[in-house]
Amino acid sequence: MIRISRSALYLLFFLTSISAFAQMVNRSSLSLKDAYNAALKKSETVGIQQELVIQANEVERQAIGALFPTINGVGTFLKQETPSGATGNTISPATQNTVKITGDQPLFRGFRDFAFLKQKSNLTTAQSYALQNAAKQLFYDLSAAYYNVLILKKDEMNYLDEIQVNRNRLKELQGFLRIGRSRKTELLIFQSNISTLEAQLESTRTQLESAKEVLSYLTGWDRNVNLEDSEPPPVFNKDVGSFLAQIEKRPDIQTAAAQAKSFEESIPIARGGHLPSVDLLGNYYFDRPGIVSNVNWDVQLAVTLPLFQGGVIQSEVRQAASVSRQYNLLLSQARRLAEQEIRTFYDSLNGNKRQFDKLTESFDWSKKNYEAELKDYRNGLVTNLEVLQAITTYQGAQRLMDRQHYLIKLDSVKLQAATAARPEINIRIDL
Repeated sequence: MIRISRSALYLLFFLTSISAFAQMVNRSSLSLKDAYNAALKKSETVGIQQELVIQANEVERQAIGALFPTINGVGTFLKQETPSGATGNTISPATQNTVKITGDQPLFRGFRDFAFLKQKSNLTTAQSYALQNAAKQLFYDLSAAYYNVLILKKDEMNYLDEIQVNRNRLKELQGFLRIGRSRKTELLIFQSNISTLEAQLESTRTQLESAKEVLSYLTGWDRNVNLEDSEPPPVFNKDVGSFLAQIEKRPDIQTAAAQAKSFEESIPIARGGHLPSVDLLGNYYFDRPGIVSNVNWDVQLAVTLPLFQGGVIQSEVRQAASVSRQYNLLLSQARRLAEQEIRTFYDSLNGNKRQFDKLTESFDWSKKNYEAELKDYRNGLVTNLEVLQAITTYQGAQRLMDRQHYLIKLDSVKLQAATAARPEINIRIDL
C-alpha cells in the first residue's frame, strides 16, 4: 500500500509539473490580441476616455432630472424690533418664523428641455464612440510596435544564419587553402564580410531593444516575452469598394455623426428662448407668522413671456445654427479622411503583396544561383568573389522576403481596424 501511494504521488507530481510547464509555455507565447488586451489595461488615454463617457452619462442624467419637480424644505427665522407704541401687532410681529416645503414643477420651457435632453444623449453616444476610436488608435500603435519586434527578431535570426553560412564557407576555404586550391585573399574577403555582417547584427539588436522597449511601455510586459503571430493570412480577393462600404461603422465617423446630431439640437434650445415658460409652484407651511398663520398651503401657476432682450436670443439662434454647420463640416471631413486612410491601407496591403511575390521569386532564383555557384566553385569554374556575391544576394532576398511577410500582416490588421472589423476594439463600459 505504501509503494502504491508513493507511485501515485510521484505520478501526480509529474503530471502537475507537465501541466504547469505547458501553461508557462502558453503564457510566454503571446499573440497580437494578448498584446492589445494588455495595452488596453495600461493605456491612460483609453482610461481618460472612459471617464469622459461616465461624465457625459452623468450630464445626461442631470438633464433628465431637470424634467422632474424640485422639492425643498425651507425655514426662515426673523427677529425684529417692535415698533414703538405697537402692542399685539399681528401683521408684522417681532418674531416671524416660517417653516415650509416648497415644490416647483416645470410645465413648459419652449421645448428647450426636451431638445437639451436629446443633445446630452447624443453627446453621451459620441463619447462612447470616441472611446472606441481611442481604442482603434491604440490598436494602430500597438500592432506597429508588435510587428516591428517580430520583424527585427527575424532580421536578427537571418543575420545569424548568414554569419553561420559565411563561417562555414570560411572553414571550407581554410581546408582548400591547405591543399592549395584557395588563396589567402579569399579567406580575408570572407572574414571581412563576416565582420560587416556582425556589425549589421549589432545594429539590428540595438533597434530590437528599442522596439521591445516600445512594446513593453504599451503593454507592461517583460521586454523578453516571446511573441507568436497567430493572425490568419490576409485576404486579397476583395476590392476597395467592399472596405469603403464599412466607413459608417467606424467609431470616428459615428463620433462625428453623434456630435453633429447633438449640436443640431442647439438650434431649438436657443429658439425656445422666444417662447414662454410655465411653472407650477406650491408651498405647504408648517409654521407661518402673522395673519396667515392658519393658512397651510398655496399653489400658483407662473407664466413668463419674454418680450425684449436686446436681440440676444436671435443672436444665440444664429450662433447655434453656425455651430451645427461646423459639426456637419467636421463629419464630412471625417468621412473623407476615413476614405483616404482605408485606401492607403488597402493600396499598401496589395502593393506589399505584389512586392512579396516578386521577392519570393527573387529568393528562389538567388537560392538556386547560390547552390549552382557553390558547385561550380568546387569544380573550379567560378571565383570565390562570385560565390560571395551569390551568398549576399541569397541572404539579402531572405531578409527582405521575411520583412515583407510581416509588413503584409501589419497592413492587414490595420485595414481590419480601419473598417471596424476588429471586435476587440469595440469596447464598452457599464454605466
